Amino acid sequence: MILEAKEIKKIYQGVNKELTVLDNINFQVEQGEILSIVGPSGSGKTTLLGLCAGLDNPTSGVLTLAGESISQMTENQKADLRNRKVGFIFQNFQLLPTLTALENVMIPLELQERTEGAKAIAEDLLERVGLSGRHNHYPSQLSGGEQQRVSLARAFSNDPQILFADEPTGNLDEETGLIVENLLFELNREKQTTLIIVTHDLDLANKTDRIIKLKGGRIISDQNVNNASIR
Repeated sequence: MILEAKEIKKIYQGVNKELTVLDNINFQVEQGEILSIVGPSGSGKTTLLGLCAGLDNPTSGVLTLAGESISQMTENQKADLRNRKVGFIFQNFQLLPTLTALENVMIPLELQERTEGAKAIAEDLLERVGLSGRHNHYPSQLSGGEQQRVSLARAFSNDPQILFADEPTGNLDEETGLIVENLLFELNREKQTTLIIVTHDLDLANKTDRIIKLKGGRIISDQNVNNASIR
């Protein structure tokens, strides 16, 4: 097991009342599994993904990631865990505009102080995603699809045990989205990384091993893609 959520609740304090975004979330993810999280807008998908990746803290409950309890970790401890074991793909790419494609892909390696061979690793990943001639281009010089491919290469550069993807094709046209989707699964198979995807795209979700559906901050179904319930 690579990830476990137990009794997870997330509450935001509003001006006049509390807003419960996630309530009583329980699930496990096995090493190597490909899981998609679906549901309508506002159902808590992105919030849940951020909690699982250690980008935020639950109000209550316990999250265990790669054998380590992250619920009560300090920010520095969570950052160290992410650097060692986690990759993340954002819908809006989150590339640093002052760095080239190659430099963006090298960031996780530099954070791990893996300076030896870092450039070669980044170059190989950019070649794998079809950007061998774009190493020295800045994000502003790349299309949306190219930026997402850089983001994809960056997410795999530190050989993560688990990769989180938040609407990885959401800002792309259908053709470009399929290219990114295929690259994502191809690299995932090669690296044997656990993959958790938040998506509105049911065609993408149906290509994963398992689908969790959220509604109103709760899990309303948890099924294998062949529709055999696993709960």
